[in-house]
Amino acid sequence: MKKIVSVLSVAALTLSAVFAADVSLNYRLGGSLYSEENTKKIAADGSETATQTREALNLEGYGDSGIGDLKFTAMNDFAGFVLKVNINDSDAYETREVSEYYGWLNFSNIQVTAGKWDSRYVGLLTDDAGEWENNEYARYKPGVIGGKYAFDIDNLTKVRTSAGDWEQRLGTAVAYTNHPNEDSYFMVKGVLFDSDWGSTLRLDSDRAYGDDYAVGNGDLSFFSGFAGEVAFRTAAFDINFVAKSMYRDELGLGAFFRTIGDKSNLLFGLSAGLDLAEHKDANGDKPDHNYREFAFDFRGRFKLSEQLTLTTMNNLSALNEAKAKNQDYDEMDFHLWDMVSLAYQANEKVLAQLTLETECDLLKIHANSDNDGNELDGPFSQGGFTITVVPGVTYSLNENATITAGVAVEWYNIGASPAYQDSWKGDDKDHATSTIQIPVVFKVDL
Repeated sequence: MKKIVSVLSVAALTLSAVFAADVSLNYRLGGSLYSEENTKKIAADGSETATQTREALNLEGYGDSGIGDLKFTAMNDFAGFVLKVNINDSDAYETREVSEYYGWLNFSNIQVTAGKWDSRYVGLLTDDAGEWENNEYARYKPGVIGGKYAFDIDNLTKVRTSAGDWEQRLGTAVAYTNHPNEDSYFMVKGVLFDSDWGSTLRLDSDRAYGDDYAVGNGDLSFFSGFAGEVAFRTAAFDINFVAKSMYRDELGLGAFFRTIGDKSNLLFGLSAGLDLAEHKDANGDKPDHNYREFAFDFRGRFKLSEQLTLTTMNNLSALNEAKAKNQDYDEMDFHLWDMVSLAYQANEKVLAQLTLETECDLLKIHANSDNDGNELDGPFSQGGFTITVVPGVTYSLNENATITAGVAVEWYNIGASPAYQDSWKGDDKDHATSTIQIPVVFKVDL
């Protein structure tokens, strides 16, 4: 750690004559004073077994604990770069990871950026999130929850892996920005990111091509995905459009509109993901439609008074399975997530918060038992609601150090139908019914 600090300090002094250099450090310890998980099993005969697990004074018991980062930034009017090293003291060993590393060059109105970074434009309205983890405040980013193509759609360098996970990838972006006046600008951006996109062009009639267009199954293979973004901002509103293709025959789209004001900010978003592959059944017939996904986002932050602020985040996502030709029913799942949080600035040092979240599988459209029409299942027959309540307080020791504490309570399967709970019968799995945690987060920022 000392070696890393020394190297960056020397670099900062060396480049200070040419670049405006800055070194920032922060450290975060997320501990848990007490946590409790309640689960139950239902035997085949219907008898229930309840289990309660408790733990206390766990120094690494809340979120990403025992972590810090050292961030070095240097820039002038023509170029700049960022290097961010994460320090993670977890599970009795220390790891160092370079989580961000990118540089940029400016050519008049054109900026070229290359490296690994979180390429996000849309504002998330998380001004009052503090040190709470995503699950206790902003659980999801704008986009399709559970989606394959449009999950967190505005992060242009985030890619779905072959295992179904999502991760930041190396990328290169070229952006053109025009400022007609101080309060407005127009931007258009193109991005390439590390991804085995696929193959195209089958020109050799003698070649034995593969059955699909994966990398290597065509005359020309692309090892980068493609994304583009257009944005326009004024003093009153901000709007941006996104298109992204991580792999061949996959397309994600997003459109976001945000109002800008002193008392309130609103964000509206529409997202879509489309499967563009040429599917055919055994008879050579195309389906009525391929798999597709959609989402509507609404977020708002309202300044109710000098001390009191209300934030709300809401997402309705729909996953629409491919529909076979002449099929009498269409399969679609709707998922709903809602959050509302109040933040009260009692004085310069004390910020009190109360956050409520609900989440459920709202509606499922699927085949009926005769397989000749639609059947609808509401939220209760799909497991009910997950409800989270988090009262908390943040105390600012000074401008560089804060302590955040609270109680996070979560209930699962609220209102679930008897038929849904009957589905647990004979399952040897422990099904969580509720959790309670008292986290304490200490954060230093220099």
